[in-house]
Amino acid sequence: MKKPVFVAENSAFSKLFATAIATVLLLTVVSSTVFADSFNKYDVTIVDGAEKTTIATAAKEPINVLNTAGITLDSDDKMDISAFEQGEGGTIVISRHNAVNVSFGGSVNTYEVYAATVGEALAEIGLTVTDEKNVNYSLSDYVQDGMVIEIKNAPFVTLKADGKTVKYAKTEGTVADLLEVAGIELGEDDYTKPSLNAALKSNLKVELYRVSYSTVTADEVIKFKTVKKKDKKLAQGKTKVAVKGENGSKTVTYNIKTVNGKVAERTVVEEIINKTATNKVVKVGTKFTDSSVKPNGVQSRNGFTLGQKITGRYTHYCACATCNGSGSGTTSSGRRIYNGMSDPHYIACNWLPMGSVIKVDGVNYTVVDRGGSGLSTTGRIDIFTPEGHAACYRLGTGSCSIQIVRLGW
Repeated sequence: MKKPVFVAENSAFSKLFATAIATVLLLTVVSSTVFADSFNKYDVTIVDGAEKTTIATAAKEPINVLNTAGITLDSDDKMDISAFEQGEGGTIVISRHNAVNVSFGGSVNTYEVYAATVGEALAEIGLTVTDEKNVNYSLSDYVQDGMVIEIKNAPFVTLKADGKTVKYAKTEGTVADLLEVAGIELGEDDYTKPSLNAALKSNLKVELYRVSYSTVTADEVIKFKTVKKKDKKLAQGKTKVAVKGENGSKTVTYNIKTVNGKVAERTVVEEIINKTATNKVVKVGTKFTDSSVKPNGVQSRNGFTLGQKITGRYTHYCACATCNGSGSGTTSSGRRIYNGMSDPHYIACNWLPMGSVIKVDGVNYTVVDRGGSGLSTTGRIDIFTPEGHAACYRLGTGSCSIQIVRLGW
């Protein structure tokens, strides 16, 4: 009877002993794991702007280290791990992406920076502040997203670009550096005055010129010209339209250069004549008839006689100031002349009485003007042309046959 009891008691003891052994083993494993984890941790210092945190971590990847510290990064933030080594420790520096507003010279410009302090932000932007008193923040203050930094009484340069004129507290570097500060990019043909490599200096004015090219095609009118032709069959002083003028048309393609929104240059690339213009032809009568000249009964005067023939020499003049003194258009006789008028058939000479009429190579002219001493020589005349100064050179000088038709008015 005692043997079964002994067996039962021995079995209970065995179970208790086994449980105790298992508990000891579990505590040993847990203690070993905790000890091992503690042994694998290392210290990492995280610098996040004004915040500096040191943590003990077993994380390997830098982003996991930040997660362990409860620090998150935005998509535009930067992380510098140059002083960090996995498993060894070191320092991780975070540069936060912030937008700061700089107020200067009546303008506020927004810049994106990664600098930690105001002084570093101004340096990153490229703005020069020589006296901290000119800034509404201490240069050692930490940057905050959206902050407004006011700069006063600093040397500046002025940039005129894209319809805006802005002052910048920047007097170091070149014009190219100024454009970088302003966030302005140049197109292929854009340029500045002064040039990009010009050095900045206080009170310098820089202007940006935006250049673009375009091609334009347009239909245009070809205006007809009026051509005058002498007609010996038509009475002197009479005109007749022989051919009516008619405008033509053409299609013109232009290459247009635009500078700052204004057309600076227009070059013809192609011109297609659709319809040729027909010039207007006007016949001008040169036929002399004695009936066209009213006689005054004077047969001779100052040694000259009616009908007398003289070999002469002619030049031409017009109503411009060069030919006609002050250019007032008043002749010595009081008759008015002007360029563009119908040909009145006037001449200037000093050797015939005013109002005299002479026939020059078959065309009648009236003496209404005087001239220099050269026109005092017998036969020397200056013929008025209303076609302008260029026509005087074209018609030139030459010898002529003169016949006196009337002496004086």
